[in-house]
Amino acid sequence: MNLDARTLFFSLMVNVLLMSIALSFNVRWRSRSGIRAWNASLMIQALSWALLIAAYRVLPREMATLGVAGLTGAMSFVYVAAKTYLREPLVKPWLWGVPLVTTAVHWLVFSNYQARIAVTNAALALQIGWIAWVLVRPRARPQTDGRWRWLAATALMMSGVMVTGRFFLVTFSPEAYPSFEAGHWINTLGLVLTNADLTLGTLAFLLAHRDEAERELQLLATTDGLTGVMNRRQWMASAEVHVRLAERHVQPVTVMMFDIDHFKQLNDTRGHAAGDAALVRFAQALQGAVRQPDLVGRYGGEEFCVLLPQSDAVAAKAIDRRLREALARDAAPAQGLLITCTVGVAEWRPGARLDDLLAAADAALYRGKAAGRDRLEVGDISFGADRTPPTTG
Repeated sequence: MNLDARTLFFSLMVNVLLMSIALSFNVRWRSRSGIRAWNASLMIQALSWALLIAAYRVLPREMATLGVAGLTGAMSFVYVAAKTYLREPLVKPWLWGVPLVTTAVHWLVFSNYQARIAVTNAALALQIGWIAWVLVRPRARPQTDGRWRWLAATALMMSGVMVTGRFFLVTFSPEAYPSFEAGHWINTLGLVLTNADLTLGTLAFLLAHRDEAERELQLLATTDGLTGVMNRRQWMASAEVHVRLAERHVQPVTVMMFDIDHFKQLNDTRGHAAGDAALVRFAQALQGAVRQPDLVGRYGGEEFCVLLPQSDAVAAKAIDRRLREALARDAAPAQGLLITCTVGVAEWRPGARLDDLLAAADAALYRGKAAGRDRLEVGDISFGADRTPPTTG
């Protein structure tokens, strides 16, 4: 079968355009979704191939240079897509530098066919190799699924091999590659593989898009949407694990329950927007006051809970002190009022369950509110009549 390079270029353009249109209609876009960058890459590539084909008939220098600018710019959008899904910052020189330099050099050396083709393919090979390395390097985020990264890198590396092949072909055997429509097997195979690579790349970034959506759903299921801390359900499940570990290893664990003072009055006098802002500020201050292993959750309304693994009431009092300092230092100027809280603390003792800890902390909290609020009270666990603490000795 004789494959015509011009036909392959045209089919490549149509294939890329159709994939871009299909993505536009079938993917739910989000502001930071990498699939948007990938789709932009497909659109720009389709336009670039059209410009390169048209360059043989009208404004060859202008059309060809714009086409090369588009191809290198499209690779920059692939880089943006990869970095977005890896949740890593962009390196700006890789984003803008290669397309700008390649476009300028292509324009300047346009009259030298061998030089301009060599420059274009060298730039594309550099971009493709760098993006493939970014995807599979050892320090790529471990929490990202490796399947889409390796699939995308494989597609890139296949394309990169053929781009490099064209570079060496035009550099060392220019008579065999007199135009980008030449029927040399490297050029023909490269066009066939590019079609396949774009399909693989689309599949890879759709997988990345799906993984990102699953992470967001998991976050929504476990996180309080307003404050960003654990929601009650997730906090209870995580705290239960720590209480069981404390029981198994006979290690201390402490629960703190926080209630923002006069929160209803704040809502009534300054509105719910001010109340929401106070909740966010309080949660931020609380997260800054606790230690790395401590569990912070919104228990309900203006109540928050913290579980302190392997810690007693002394550690709880230290967190309480840091929290009050942070509220006075940071939250008060931002809100225009001093946010205070009442805190109930309960230490685990053998035989206690999470419900016992919460009940003891809640009772201590209400004692603090009855005593005037803005204070910390330590409670004591009392077992019901149907349960007795285990005996030792």
